[in-house]
Amino acid sequence: MAEQEEVVEPLHLELEDREVYLAKIPTALGASWKNVQESELMLGSIKLEKKSVLGRRKGMLTVNPSTLEDDIPTEYRIEISETPLKLKVFSLDGSGRMAIEGTVKNSCTVMAQRNDQYSKMCKQRLIKSMVKTRIVQPLEDLPRVKKARIQFTIEKPDAENEEDDADSKLLDKSDKKIKMSKDELKNLVFHHFEEREYWPLKELNYHCRQPESFLKEVLKEICVYHRKGPNKSCYELKPQYKDGVSSNA
Repeated sequence: MAEQEEVVEPLHLELEDREVYLAKIPTALGASWKNVQESELMLGSIKLEKKSVLGRRKGMLTVNPSTLEDDIPTEYRIEISETPLKLKVFSLDGSGRMAIEGTVKNSCTVMAQRNDQYSKMCKQRLIKSMVKTRIVQPLEDLPRVKKARIQFTIEKPDAENEEDDADSKLLDKSDKKIKMSKDELKNLVFHHFEEREYWPLKELNYHCRQPESFLKEVLKEICVYHRKGPNKSCYELKPQYKDGVSSNA
């Protein structure tokens, strides 16, 4: 019995020379735009500055509020730069027709503008991430734990050091940070990586406000640390975790 030859569909190249942008946008914004039903609805408007000496352009994106859900910000910073990679945009419709829709000439990164609206969204996300699901478990199902007596001996401080010790306790109490769970911290870190691709440890911890050793432990699991190059001493999400930022052409 003769083998059937595989049928290869033609690839349509009429639009190959059309220039397109590769846009990286926050997940929440991309999800809202995917739910827009009206094809003719304007998503937003962009104002661009003049191109810099390095060939980059900065600007502002103002999103149409009617295309957004919940309390997603409407103002975003954008950075446009030429891409050295030769990327093509493919499409495949329901009939099996394959085509190249254009060539990527520029990449565009969209980042939320830090304002009151953005701060409110961050606060709400943090509160949601800290809500834990409560379960009811009968006491007889819990593992039995043997009780043990622990004795502590606390030495009384010298009189001359009592004042210094009191000041030290007050300082420690005021600087004490509330430690999150590992999952809560991961959610917060993922959120900040929606704004930027690269973060130095000190700057990231300024926003997270967690013990530095705890933050480094989490970053070691989900990030790559750059020891040299243009992003030296910065962390970047590992490829498998970069679904926190959606890419659309």
